[in-house]
Amino acid sequence: MSNKDSLDKSGIVVDGHGIDSQPKPKRTLTQRVLAVVWDSLDKSPEERAFIARIDFWILTYVCIAYFVKYLDQTNISNAYVSGMKEDLHLTGNDLNYLTTYWNIGYILGQIPSQLIMLKIRPSIWLPTLELIWGFLVMGMAGAKDVKTLFVLRFFIGLLEASAYPGIMTLLGNWYTPAELGKRACIFQASSSAAQMFSGYLQAGLLRMDGKHGIAAWQWLFIFDGIIGVPIAIYGYFAIPDQPTSSKARWLPPQQKQMAIDRMEVCKRRPVKKLTARKMLSILKCWQLYLFCAIFVAHVLGIRIYSYFNVWLKSTKRWSTEEVNLIPTAGYGAQIFFTLTYAWTSDAIGKRWPVIIAACVPALTGCIILSVWPDHNIAAMIAGWILTFLETGAGALIITWIQEICSESAEHRIVIIGIVEAIAFTFQAWVPLFVYNTGKAPHFPIGYEMAAMFFAIEILLTLVIWRLNKKWPLRAENED
Repeated sequence: MSNKDSLDKSGIVVDGHGIDSQPKPKRTLTQRVLAVVWDSLDKSPEERAFIARIDFWILTYVCIAYFVKYLDQTNISNAYVSGMKEDLHLTGNDLNYLTTYWNIGYILGQIPSQLIMLKIRPSIWLPTLELIWGFLVMGMAGAKDVKTLFVLRFFIGLLEASAYPGIMTLLGNWYTPAELGKRACIFQASSSAAQMFSGYLQAGLLRMDGKHGIAAWQWLFIFDGIIGVPIAIYGYFAIPDQPTSSKARWLPPQQKQMAIDRMEVCKRRPVKKLTARKMLSILKCWQLYLFCAIFVAHVLGIRIYSYFNVWLKSTKRWSTEEVNLIPTAGYGAQIFFTLTYAWTSDAIGKRWPVIIAACVPALTGCIILSVWPDHNIAAMIAGWILTFLETGAGALIITWIQEICSESAEHRIVIIGIVEAIAFTFQAWVPLFVYNTGKAPHFPIGYEMAAMFFAIEILLTLVIWRLNKKWPLRAENED
């Protein structure tokens, strides 16, 4: 059997001359169960070997790289509650401003990075930026005032803008719809693991406070920066670009052809030239605007849980070490639920029901925090933990974009970049009013607004599902 003959995708096989739409024999119960457990277990030996190979190289790189990226992005919160606030005399809304400067850089870098990847290979572009921002993170340890932190955070955000949309685009170039949800959510879960690890790391580094004249929060930036250097170097070898143009030495020619055939079967078109006409088509499509809206709601909603440790510190019940460690329970739950969403959505072959299901616990948590039962510590902690559980829906939303825009690589790349840029444009300023850290942790309207964002996300999920049934994106309508 040839590589093409061995492909199995939802009842169709590809032969040496085209697509054969004759249905395959009905799969046994064992085969169906194996396909849910792990999507390569019911495939031919040749395709299993191929998927194992790209999982080893692509999935390990993107997860470790995003783990490091998220460490570098979110360590500011751990540093803030571990002495940085006092050492650099941060006041009022300074913590939000540190996030805002990062967001401004992140916003400005999103779309240019995606467009540059149409010209420069991701295997060169993505690791190079990761290497540079790692050194900038180490530079934060030497900051003497908050203004220096503002500048460094801006440039770190600018460079980190390449990571999420670039990696999601990379995954979409290699995995079929039955495989993409799991990989996207495993990738997303690595960010939760990073935030979890950051808490443990900062708690451990408290024992190094003052060693060699360096404070514990400074050690955090130094360690986070150092960790990223070998991962970036690994990326130069691990990233295979896209199937039609891959130069990866670890990918044999026959498996490269299999990768091309798999994308043809699921109508995942390779990148072509981004013309003015194609750009106009992208700007006119409903997918761009509704996915921007739903991702804005998602990003603004999940922002709420980043203030969990601020609330813990404000109660004066726990030590600095405990303030760093307690939120890791939320990140642990986040990982479990994110992976549950992945397996469920791939098993049922739909994204929208799982996105809605993910919003429900977070919405419930926001309602609890809106009531503010501060006399009931167990209820408060339960409310906070529930707000962590929607995060995995973000990966499913981006996966949904990949699938809805499957027939146009340019739509996928540009829409993902714009969606990220618009979402973080709102994150740059909305929290300054909704989650004012000068009034933390009992925000006047913050918890009610977070609940509203999750409710809007549910509504928009239903709207997108309905519109996609009525007006799907077709390749023949683009050119």
